[in-house]
Amino acid sequence: MGIINSHPAVKAVSPQAPVTAWFLGDDFHHNGAFFLLDCFPFYYSFGQPRRELTRRGKPAFSWPVPDNYEFFLSMGAVKNIAPKYFGDSIKFWNDAFAHPDYDDFWKARDPRRHLTNVKPAVMTVGGWFDAEDLYGALNTYEAIETQNSPSVKNFLVMGPWSHSQWAFGKANNLGNIYWGLDANEKFIEQENKFFDFYLRGKAIMKYRKL
Repeated sequence: MGIINSHPAVKAVSPQAPVTAWFLGDDFHHNGAFFLLDCFPFYYSFGQPRRELTRRGKPAFSWPVPDNYEFFLSMGAVKNIAPKYFGDSIKFWNDAFAHPDYDDFWKARDPRRHLTNVKPAVMTVGGWFDAEDLYGALNTYEAIETQNSPSVKNFLVMGPWSHSQWAFGKANNLGNIYWGLDANEKFIEQENKFFDFYLRGKAIMKYRKL
């Protein structure tokens, strides 16, 4: 959001696994299908209200059985989840079920049409194996590329990553698939150069449009 009508002091921005269309391809709906296994544990911890300032997140959900499918099947209808685990404390969970169709509620939360008049350099980052926000990374880049002057420095970085895997240590593998190299090593180097060049003004490299 900092890209939109940005202050002149904003020189470089990097949306990483950004959300665009909540109903079409990001996070909680994929082409309209509700992504239950993602939404429930995320909001169980992240969505809990913070009653006071804190640096501690809420604890993750402790699955009572090792099979997630068995857990949800035992719950019966999805409407049974909120009374048992959430109550009325997590508003967005309730909003998601109050808007089962692609209506104005979801359309208003899609920032792509507002990604105009972009001034800072932008490097959008996403993972090809990101089950949550692959759509957002590709479409954020496309929206900036098609709605702005060709002079805007707009870059897209995609790698063999799961959700935000590029930001957590090494990325030698995805599950039991090993790449034979650390997929993060080259990215971290290029990310540092991006901010050195566009944010700090260090003339250390020359970029070209991807």
